[in-house]
Amino acid sequence: MRQTSRVITFLALFALLPSAAQAASYTYVVSAGDTLSKIAREHQTTVDDIVQQNQLSSDRLAIGQTLILSGVGATSLPPAEMTPEESNREADSTPSENSERSIGQKARVVADVLRVRQAPSLDGDLLGKLYYGSRVELLEHGSEWSKIRYKQGEAYVASEYLSLKGQDSEDMADPDDIKRLEDLEKLVAPLLGTTYVLGGTTPDGFDCSGFTSYVFNKLGVSLPRTSEEQFLGGVPVSLDEAKPGDLLFYDALNKGRVSHVAIYLGNDRIVHANGDDVRYGKMEYMHKLYPFYGVKRYLEFE
Repeated sequence: MRQTSRVITFLALFALLPSAAQAASYTYVVSAGDTLSKIAREHQTTVDDIVQQNQLSSDRLAIGQTLILSGVGATSLPPAEMTPEESNREADSTPSENSERSIGQKARVVADVLRVRQAPSLDGDLLGKLYYGSRVELLEHGSEWSKIRYKQGEAYVASEYLSLKGQDSEDMADPDDIKRLEDLEKLVAPLLGTTYVLGGTTPDGFDCSGFTSYVFNKLGVSLPRTSEEQFLGGVPVSLDEAKPGDLLFYDALNKGRVSHVAIYLGNDRIVHANGDDVRYGKMEYMHKLYPFYGVKRYLEFE
């Protein structure tokens, strides 16, 4: 009888505990100004995960709508309201103040995936997507929507996910780092979007080490062919001392050895042939996804 009581008590306590899946998720209520990209960024998840978990048929959200969120951000409390600094930044950016000085200005995408629309509204037709780090030409910068040059025409994106050109380099104190970053981005810009091809070493198609080899060749440095061979060369550098142009190495195949390489750009930014195409990325995300093997330096820093 005593043993039966213990079993019943244990089962009752077990029923009160959330399952592993429940513990790793929580609900979020959509408020004014929310977008899928904004929610994903603040909760350290992805737009695709939110769409799949909530079985959304479009990216349109309604105020008061409840979403289930999970991932890295699920272990922390939901974010607070927008900070005064963020609120002021949006309030100060009005079309009338910025439209003239923004024409022709470059901006960088800071969202993981930024949807490009035909009109400045969530109801506007979807024309395509831009990925983190992509550079765009501003035609008009507003508080909510910005007009950009897109392909052969014009389009609109959410202003909050654009960073004006120069903010990356402004965070760097070393003039040499700034110059090196500018040189790298000039080389990389025409290669963005190049299709990933296993064994590829030309703009017709790159794999990860083919891309780094091509870029470094333009800088006058010859690299070994594969990521594993590139990791064996170069000068070891601590991550804290990494500079734009250093190479970061990962085990993207989870085989216990180096299988991926990316070029570090500073301020948590990288550029690499990621398995789909050549694109910018975040070092933070790579460290969460794959084992990190270290930093190697091939470029000379005076």
